[in-house]
Amino acid sequence: MNTLLANSYKVCDDSSAIDPASHLSCDMTVSSPSGWGSLCFKTRAMFEEICRTKSYKSYKFLVKTDDDAIIDPLVESYIDSNFDGGNIYFGTMYGPNTSYDPNNNTWFGGWFYGVNTEVIDRICECGLPQCVSHMGEDQWFGYALGQCSIEKHDLMIPRDYVHHKVYSTGRVNIKFKAMY
Repeated sequence: MNTLLANSYKVCDDSSAIDPASHLSCDMTVSSPSGWGSLCFKTRAMFEEICRTKSYKSYKFLVKTDDDAIIDPLVESYIDSNFDGGNIYFGTMYGPNTSYDPNNNTWFGGWFYGVNTEVIDRICECGLPQCVSHMGEDQWFGYALGQCSIEKHDLMIPRDYVHHKVYSTGRVNIKFKAMY
């Protein structure tokens, strides 16, 4: 069993109109009365709520995944074997991108990334930066880490541990359909 995801706190957005059943297992649902405007604002609102409630405190890692991602259970042992304390930021790497972030911070692709909870402590203490025009939600998170001057170990997860939208091996072929 993949305890990295099984022992995680599930934060959902209020898009229950898309798939109400997906919210049955949410520990927290963040809502926006007037719509999000962008994914950056939605992600920032989720972190505001996480920081406000301190709901992450009993967990080792906070992991962000898309609902159409398939995570190999071996990713947990890969992270554990590369984590020797301190701050860690892991995922499938993109960035840096100076057109969005003049500080050239690392950011990871949105279908799977995470940090240890000490990093979340630092972000909450530092204060969440505002969204920058045209910045994606995952770029914003990398930007937030940079704005808070959080020293961290960036751990690139091999792509064969994380599959997005499509998974195929042997006789198993899975392809997610777009929900909207």
